[in-house]
Amino acid sequence: MSLVIGNLKLRNNKKYMKASFRYKGIHSCEAVVLSCIDFRFWKETVEFVEKELGIKTFDFPSLPGSAKAINESDDETFVFGCISVPVELHHAQKIVIINHEDCGAYGGSKKFGEDKEAERKFHEGELQKAKEKVLVKYPDKEIVSVYAKLDENKENVEFIRIN
Repeated sequence: MSLVIGNLKLRNNKKYMKASFRYKGIHSCEAVVLSCIDFRFWKETVEFVEKELGIKTFDFPSLPGSAKAINESDDETFVFGCISVPVELHHAQKIVIINHEDCGAYGGSKKFGEDKEAERKFHEGELQKAKEKVLVKYPDKEIVSVYAKLDENKENVEFIRIN
């Protein structure tokens, strides 16, 4: 027996949620968005991708350091699998790579002596290296590089597109 209250359901005294599936019959997306695993940034990242980049359908794999994983991984099969599956299976035309301030995979902001400018420039270089590496495998795809930084009060995330 089931009891339904909004989206929350009780079946045999166990809670579960049922949500509508908006992609029936759709098996392609606009982009693959590779981001860091850091929980502090993912909600804002999704909002940025949807609102500012205008991308509504995307696969969203996460790897520690994002660009670091591309640049330094010993297992390119795994790292590029996070990109190739969306590109080949879901026909993604854009590849978005997002790094962020205070990334633990790089040693955090402490590694830069709290010098935000040095940290930003470092990540720009990392994103550029990752973009070049991805373009070798996917020369026909648009690569978008983004750096997410915290504002002065560390209350908001600012996303900066890197050329």
